[in-house]
Amino acid sequence: MPGCRGTARTPPAATAVFAGADIVAMGVLDAVAEAGLAVPGDISVVGYDNTTFAAFGPISLTSVDQAGHEIGGNAARLLLERIGDRRKPSAQVKLSPPLVPRRTTARLPE
Repeated sequence: MPGCRGTARTPPAATAVFAGADIVAMGVLDAVAEAGLAVPGDISVVGYDNTTFAAFGPISLTSVDQAGHEIGGNAARLLLERIGDRRKPSAQVKLSPPLVPRRTTARLPE
């Protein structure tokens, strides 16, 4: 399995954790430290939200930016369009949230 180390007799060790929210990633960072492991040397940690505190120097959490302003802008625009013309078909908007790399992730081996 790519990204994991192990043998047929030992379970693979995780090399990264993706948390569904930055606040959860903070708990992961605490758990990793309590286990005596280093971030990102032993394990990488990535959050989701790109909240303001993720960029703070002591934390410097790698995070997926959910583009909240863009989501809100699209939602408002689509709602106003629908209010203006109730027969207008619904629309689907797809976004590709960017990864904001910081100090909690290691580079992949080349």
